[in-house]
Amino acid sequence: MVTISGQAVHRQLAIGRLQYLSKTHPELLRATAADTEEELRAFRAAKAEVVGRLHELYCESVPKVGELLAHTFEIHAMMVEDEAYSGMVESMIGSEKVTAAYAVAATGRHYAQMLAQMEDPYFRSRSEDIIEITDRLTDALLGNRHEVTLTEPVILMAEDLAPGETMQLDHSRILGIVTHYGSENSHAAILARTMNLPAITGIAIRDEWDGREAVIDGENGLLIVDPDEETKASYEEKIRRKKLEEEELAAMLPLPCVTKSGVKVPLLANVGSVADAAAAAEKGAEGIGLLRTEFLCLAGDAYPTEEQQLETYKSVLSAIQGKPVTIRTFDLGSDKSAPFMQLPEETNPDLGYRAIRISLADEEPFRAQLRAILRASAFGQVSVLYPMISAEWEIRRIGSIFREEKERLTAAGVAVGEVRQGVMIETPAAAIVCDRLVPYVDFVSIGTNDLTQYLLAADRRNPYVAPYYDPHHEAVMRTIAHVVKTAHEAGVSVSVCGELAADVTATQELLRMGVDALSAAPGALASVKRCVRACE
Repeated sequence: MVTISGQAVHRQLAIGRLQYLSKTHPELLRATAADTEEELRAFRAAKAEVVGRLHELYCESVPKVGELLAHTFEIHAMMVEDEAYSGMVESMIGSEKVTAAYAVAATGRHYAQMLAQMEDPYFRSRSEDIIEITDRLTDALLGNRHEVTLTEPVILMAEDLAPGETMQLDHSRILGIVTHYGSENSHAAILARTMNLPAITGIAIRDEWDGREAVIDGENGLLIVDPDEETKASYEEKIRRKKLEEEELAAMLPLPCVTKSGVKVPLLANVGSVADAAAAAEKGAEGIGLLRTEFLCLAGDAYPTEEQQLETYKSVLSAIQGKPVTIRTFDLGSDKSAPFMQLPEETNPDLGYRAIRISLADEEPFRAQLRAILRASAFGQVSVLYPMISAEWEIRRIGSIFREEKERLTAAGVAVGEVRQGVMIETPAAAIVCDRLVPYVDFVSIGTNDLTQYLLAADRRNPYVAPYYDPHHEAVMRTIAHVVKTAHEAGVSVSVCGELAADVTATQELLRMGVDALSAAPGALASVKRCVRACE
């Protein structure tokens, strides 16, 4: 028995046979082309073949993993057709008289290395995408095929898993995922969470483990190869208990979310895609408490158009089956920077140019988003939520823009419903001057993730100050209580939409304060409901 410790990515358990997915892309040596025109034609044909296959994979993947994950294939298609990438390949073929396969490989190495050296984590992560599209193009040129077939349920083991590789696999036969490289934000990790599979990373993979039995402990970040009978029996019992608990939670889905004393607590979902909204409906969500709209910006080369946004919002309304949807306006900046925006380099982006500050500095995209939200309200119950508010003048200006766009739409005969407006309380300033903000809105939503880091001066993404980032800190709880009291005095409802809403150890305290609704990730709704129903 061998036990290896790694980093937990998704906290589930499984026992099964390991299957090693090896990468077989040997380095292509420089080769002279016999006919450059023929090589150019071959490259263009390979491009067309790869782009066509990527579009097919997008369509195949949407029902499997949701639109947000599947959109990776559309991004890859755009990268294949990128003028700079293709131009460099064709230039090498024409000027250096090399084969198309070598030109593609050399171009891919150039861009991957360039991106990997950048400070921005978004661009660094794009280097993996460059490697994948380069491999696809060289495979098409050389006639290679790397289809992986899973004949039985297995624990996948790989140095890393590219987005395309991950999503092309038969997900019904994946018990868990083990990788050497990766992070909790990798495509493999996101897939694991989407499918509720155990996943760990940071494991030094050995090819001799292929075919051997193993335990993947996603709770403690352990891979146990060749477990002895006692260890195996222990994990089989843990898996059995976990399955019973999941069945118990599943039984909660049709039950009302009310306390023992009969107080109803609306249980809403935080989502970031149409697929997430559908999952929320399946998990018994009473609506969407937070629709993150940034996903519409992160993959493209411009802000999404008003029409594109309208279609997405309508799809979310349809997916949640007529229940209310709260749409947060673009919360860009900080760790969510779209490449087309060319945001300034900042020493501390969490305290910088982000969210509503960008929207008010560049009003036209903001106005387009508000028009899309207003038009979507004709198709269901829609609210709009403004992030990163810190002063009264901001909400007054926002209100003015909102009224202008609503009046323009109605004057043009466009159908518009009633849209409730709300502010996120996630800065200490907003919490302190809450009494100045609530007269302008219908509800407030407390974003405990940012509120905690700002109140405690502890970056929530910095492992060195992790002990200081405590959502249960007295300062955080007092601030939430102050916001609830102030808002209720003005007749304004309060929801909590940060991670604290999913923390069952905080549920009773939040309800005691008078929080009106909780909004959490779809996977956490059942456990939160069970906790609410146990409260007096």
